[in-house]
Amino acid sequence: MDRLVEAIEASPKARERAKVILLTLAQKWSVQAACRWLRVGRTRFQDLRQRMLGAAVAALEERASGRPRSQVQRTCRHLSTLRRRLVELEHELRRTQAELDIARSEAAVAVTTRLAAKRVRR
Repeated sequence: MDRLVEAIEASPKARERAKVILLTLAQKWSVQAACRWLRVGRTRFQDLRQRMLGAAVAALEERASGRPRSQVQRTCRHLSTLRRRLVELEHELRRTQAELDIARSEAAVAVTTRLAAKRVRR
């Protein structure tokens, strides 16, 4: 039991409390002896024991397998946002490409007009 408690990452004081509580649960120590060892009153000891047992039982509750639903929902919302943004950016790209095509056409017409005007002057 000592090795099991020592393997848990916790402060030395917390590990000592856990060991003493386990000793009382195994009926190797009396509650009175545990209270003297930990220098706490009976009520405080009972509170500590109840917190420890409550945490242990809560840790053993059945849980749904897989990821928590909230994580999946957040991921789906984020994915929807990214898809909307992608559609916006694709639309903006098409508009910019059209504007560029128009600008190139106008530039080509302007260049052609200038060249034609230079030929006429010669």
